Amino acid sequence: MDTQRNATPEPVILLGITDAAARADVVREIERRYAGDYRVVTAETTDAAANALRDIAAAGRTVALLLSDAVSPPAPGEPSLFALARALFPEVRRCLLIEWGSWDEPAVADAVYRLMSALEIHYYVVRPLRSPEEAFHRRITEFLLEWQRAEVVASTAASVTVIGASAQPRTHQVVAQLARFGITHTVEEPDASSTSPASVVVRLVDGRAVVDPTDTELARAFAFSTDVPAEQVDVAVIGAGPGGLAAAVYAASEGLSTLVVERGPVGGQAGSSSLIRNYLGFERGVSGADLAQRSYQQAWVFGARFALTREAVGLEITDDGFRVAVAPDETVLARSVVLATGVTYRRLDVGSLSPYVGTAVFYGAAAVEARAQTGRIVHVVGGGNSAGQAALHLGRYAESVTLIIRGRELADSMSAYLVQQLEEAGVRIRTQARVVGGGSSADRADRLDHILLRDVATGRDEKVRSDALFITIGASPHTAWLPDAVLRDRWGFVITGDEVLTEGGRRAWPLERPPRQGESSVPGLFAVGDARRGSVKRVASAVGEGSVVVSAVHAVLAERASGR
Repeated sequence: MDTQRNATPEPVILLGITDAAARADVVREIERRYAGDYRVVTAETTDAAANALRDIAAAGRTVALLLSDAVSPPAPGEPSLFALARALFPEVRRCLLIEWGSWDEPAVADAVYRLMSALEIHYYVVRPLRSPEEAFHRRITEFLLEWQRAEVVASTAASVTVIGASAQPRTHQVVAQLARFGITHTVEEPDASSTSPASVVVRLVDGRAVVDPTDTELARAFAFSTDVPAEQVDVAVIGAGPGGLAAAVYAASEGLSTLVVERGPVGGQAGSSSLIRNYLGFERGVSGADLAQRSYQQAWVFGARFALTREAVGLEITDDGFRVAVAPDETVLARSVVLATGVTYRRLDVGSLSPYVGTAVFYGAAAVEARAQTGRIVHVVGGGNSAGQAALHLGRYAESVTLIIRGRELADSMSAYLVQQLEEAGVRIRTQARVVGGGSSADRADRLDHILLRDVATGRDEKVRSDALFITIGASPHTAWLPDAVLRDRWGFVITGDEVLTEGGRRAWPLERPPRQGESSVPGLFAVGDARRGSVKRVASAVGEGSVVVSAVHAVLAERASGR
């Protein structure tokens, strides 16, 4: 049965359900709620559903959602229905239909786990038992919203347009900033007759055009706060990654006047992660950008203020707290400071790759660049979770993805679920290797087309084809701007808590009481997350540190208020 309400090319919801009773229930609910905006296609067999997918692709249409009860391929040796859908429509949301209560059956639980581990489904959906079944519709709507957010970037439906040459690094930077701000947008190459092909133009919803915007001008164009207050605040949080956002939520919710100073959009390194699967409370995982935006809104609702795209460049200790210098020429007065500045991925010392940084060589997960790698050969350097997540996301579009690590195996540095998913997704693993060069051929001098890999065991070099390189190795903390009074280790990580005394001795700590949890060698100055020495480099750990440190902030503020 094929239901089409008009001749426009609506996106398709494909229902490939073999059980007749379940199919009738689902079709009833889907058609009643969604047939006005989507073309609803049903198939009674797995073969019919597979053929429908191929026909839809051949017609140039798109599938938004596939809902099926098929746990096995149509025939031996063929891809599963979900795998076929993923290959034809990278953004389609894929869901396994199960009966209510069957999640307790070993066969069903195993199928869900197996299909999710293989990246064939996003999650399961329970068959509706009544009409209307709002729990069913909530799940369906979530999937359609996710699809729309992903698909609109690839279409012309977004009302914000970036016009800039793909060979210009600034184009990629602006696109990344918009993605981190949660602004859906499209990207266009400049017209050949453009008088300034090096410019980047952002065309806004209201028709205005912003030419070569700075990061701060870009933030202001979309009504994000970039201002610092004149009055003193109880706590200044420097950095809006997971640790800083958690500190802001808890500080603001407990009545402290809170300002967050962040040199970019919210999210930190985690904000560029395509999917964080093991974060508590998100059973299907959550993208770093989505988690950051939710946390930002949560802190804002509690009254936290934000100065985005503003960088803290200096810190002065005063009689009643701190004076934070904010570029270009402003200051923030704060009774306490929480450092959540995070780290930056280490730059490769490979001069031949420098011309391609920002256009074909990217530092970080750079989820926003994934679609541009469609059909390309891509390499990812790094063995941590960020590298694994980047490789999986890139694998949805690239012809091939290879993960390069210096060690012998991934298990030493990456979560087990990611290692398994990389294997299921066909990501190649190149062990005991490092990148030592790269460049272009004569006929495409402006584009990377190969890298040079060195085997760390034999020292032998190998030239391999590569269109893009994503680097997620090393960690350099953003702490060089701090005064000498802040005790750090030789790598720049801030030493906190009891380690202040064990590392620096009594001369490093001016008070009779010992440093509190997360407190640096300067009373009232705390560090959380990746910039703190000894921290666990995981999103949940940073969130935990950011929330816990607020109790110590309260204690310091009470101490100062009492004159002790």
